[in-house]
Amino acid sequence: MSSKVYTLKRFLCMILAAMLAVGCGKDSPSEAGKVLEVEDFEIKGLTPYNFPFIDCSTSTGPLRDMVMFSLLDVPYFWALNVVTGSHYEVGFMLPEGMAQGSVEHKAFANRMLELRKANGSHEAYVNLIDGVTDVIIDSRDISRNEEKYAGEKHVKVETKPLAWDALVFIVHPDNKVKSLTQEQIRKIYTGEITNWKAVGGKNLEIHAYTRNVDSGSQEKMETLVMNGHKMIDNPVYMGGMMLSPYLSIENDPCGIGYTPYYFCESMVRDLHAVKVIAVDGVEPASTTIMKAVKGEKGGYPYYSHIYAAIRADEPAGTFARQIYTWLSTPKAKDIIDESGYLSMRRF
Repeated sequence: MSSKVYTLKRFLCMILAAMLAVGCGKDSPSEAGKVLEVEDFEIKGLTPYNFPFIDCSTSTGPLRDMVMFSLLDVPYFWALNVVTGSHYEVGFMLPEGMAQGSVEHKAFANRMLELRKANGSHEAYVNLIDGVTDVIIDSRDISRNEEKYAGEKHVKVETKPLAWDALVFIVHPDNKVKSLTQEQIRKIYTGEITNWKAVGGKNLEIHAYTRNVDSGSQEKMETLVMNGHKMIDNPVYMGGMMLSPYLSIENDPCGIGYTPYYFCESMVRDLHAVKVIAVDGVEPASTTIMKAVKGEKGGYPYYSHIYAAIRADEPAGTFARQIYTWLSTPKAKDIIDESGYLSMRRF
């Protein structure tokens, strides 16, 4: 982190510049280049005990934690979640000089547990609107329902894209279908295609799984894939947890579901017992996502952003506002790349 000290005037200029970037890059490659990069600057005085609460979706949890640990100079690492044993997360080590089992250690561990809560996409935005959360790093932009709620509360929410992600489709490993067209996926989820045989698979009924309303995955499914088409009335529900699609599909040879690319590749990794299928013959990968972003041939079609959000009336001098602005710095982009997301500098 740079030690260069900025004057108040320059810092306020950066705040204004960041605010001008709000609303850009709404999952559109033509707008992505408008996202402003802020010069590196140091946020002075942050401690675990005055650190603002950054809420997040499940899939953006590792990035949120890496941002927090980096700003607090806490060593961190990737590790298998010992509770579920089915996904990876970011762990942390004690700061230098802190004794294991000490009173200081216990207080630090309890504070980290509090700061690392992840309430999910919808609850994160609701908490931000209600003033419970200070900043959000989320898998999606604010939804229509959340914007309506914000209006009822007379609150304005400021958002900006941080990185690229995608929505991918998973099936059982025994399913011989390797690729579906965008039209076939839409027809599966409108109920027009109900048998795998119609798309080159076995003569089996299709079980089209969906996520809970207002989840990041469901919002992306409706906006990126369905594009105004009404989804089936009686889907097979995958549940509210991010691992639900994997647990559902790996036990159902007839199933199809969807999940964020980042969660699949960076958090579940080689632990999942499902198969990711191509769309229009294109496998989801960082290279194909960036081809789509750049408008090149061979791009994966269902790409999107992850977002940072803050209340628009958050004062310029608060730690929350400073962190929100810092998320557009080169240092922040380094951490985004390190996390496995595709930072905006890749455009």
